[in-house]
Amino acid sequence: MPKATTTDISLTKSYIPKVSKIPGISPTIAQFYKPIENRNIHEGRVVDQAYYKSNNIERLFTNIRFNCLFQINKTIVPRFILDFYSQVMVQTDEYDYLVISFMIQHEFITLTLAQFGQILKIPYNGQAVFTNEWDLASLEYSRETEGPYCTDLPTPDDIRRLLELERVMVDRTIKSQTVSLNPNQILTKELSPDMKQWEELIRENVFGLGGHREHLPASLAHMLYCVVAEEQYNLAYFFVKRIQCARATPTANLPYGMFLTRLYRHVMETYPHLDNGIYDIVDRVMRPLALKQTRQPRSDRGKARIVV
Repeated sequence: MPKATTTDISLTKSYIPKVSKIPGISPTIAQFYKPIENRNIHEGRVVDQAYYKSNNIERLFTNIRFNCLFQINKTIVPRFILDFYSQVMVQTDEYDYLVISFMIQHEFITLTLAQFGQILKIPYNGQAVFTNEWDLASLEYSRETEGPYCTDLPTPDDIRRLLELERVMVDRTIKSQTVSLNPNQILTKELSPDMKQWEELIRENVFGLGGHREHLPASLAHMLYCVVAEEQYNLAYFFVKRIQCARATPTANLPYGMFLTRLYRHVMETYPHLDNGIYDIVDRVMRPLALKQTRQPRSDRGKARIVV
């Protein structure tokens, strides 16, 4: 993906409404919006058909219902995203099932994880774990050991073996100091060329932009494992945990812009009195995720040559 596309997210500032500055808004309401409206929105990327038709992406992703990641193609509803993130809460019910609640205008809305997954059209069953860490060992530390989301996870050895990772370097230089990588710290360059393309698609629509893109996050390695092993993965669980994390992190981008358009449609159909004209719908500013063309030697002109 061209480096310039990593700056797309800053373009969302052009359409994020300054709700806190609306004349007559109460200071209390304004305080809910101020921390949110100064952030960027990570819309996610529409995925070009040639991209997901290549390298077995369509077949393998469909097997575990990850085809939702390349079938998303929605406009953006900035004010609804701000309404959602300004008050969203994640809790558990008496049976330890996750519940996501938020306020839209004066309507308090509560959804179970299954309902949330159904509305967003993402899988809500399967392996469930959330961590922001790089080290594969963090998966075991982060998993729930009892309750409905208790998951038997693959070991770091299982993940490395199934992904056929090849260690390309042991030492790295960080801030002029040599740092040794442990076997559970994976670099994206250690993935096969095909798998790098899978990694890019998942990162763009599940994780977002920014961060150390040369690192393979533990959760992303786990998702790739599930793709190869054809193990169902609870994407709704990851979404809700990441939403909770973004809500609590003052500088985090607001994720899942296109997916939240599906939630907006559901809310407006269920509570039609909320559709009062304040929700402007805008076009995306992030460019599609597409295969990249490279310049070819003169003798190869006329032949398709795609790299990722």
